[in-house]
Amino acid sequence: MKTQALLVRASGGAMVLWLGACGGDGVTNNPPPTPTPAANITATGSGAIVVHPSLDPRYGFALVTPILITESGGGSASWDFVRYQIYLSGKEIERYELGSADISAAGYHLIAARSSNTYSVVYRQNSEDFDRIDITLGFSDQKDARQLTVAVPFNSFTDVGASPTPLAVPGRGTIRLETGGK
Repeated sequence: MKTQALLVRASGGAMVLWLGACGGDGVTNNPPPTPTPAANITATGSGAIVVHPSLDPRYGFALVTPILITESGGGSASWDFVRYQIYLSGKEIERYELGSADISAAGYHLIAARSSNTYSVVYRQNSEDFDRIDITLGFSDQKDARQLTVAVPFNSFTDVGASPTPLAVPGRGTIRLETGGK
């Protein structure tokens, strides 16, 4: 029995010496990495939609829609698309989209953590007889590429106004930053 106890103690001591030779006491003092938070995006109307006559004769109207985009989760996101769907009696009659290339070209692809900015999205349409417009924004969370789809409630716009000034919509549409962030 004494021989067995001596062997256990000796092997335990050898293990301690071996661990010590491996570069330390086996305790890591590095703090755990701080997890990147997920993005949390909301969007609402930020003022009145303004309808302009279109300078392009192929289209009837150019609409300017101010949209407030807020990130409150502490994560960043890539803005991937803006989609306008125009309906009459429950049927989609016109659709318009700006993709990530259009948004990047305007310089607004990144929605930064804890930001709140109003963007005016300008697009064109032909239909003047409609009863609903759905505006949807798409984002990719930069933490894990999770896809976020955010509806902009139409009733969050303060009004729909008209301007007599014709407006050109270059390319497929434009986006501009209207106000600074928080």
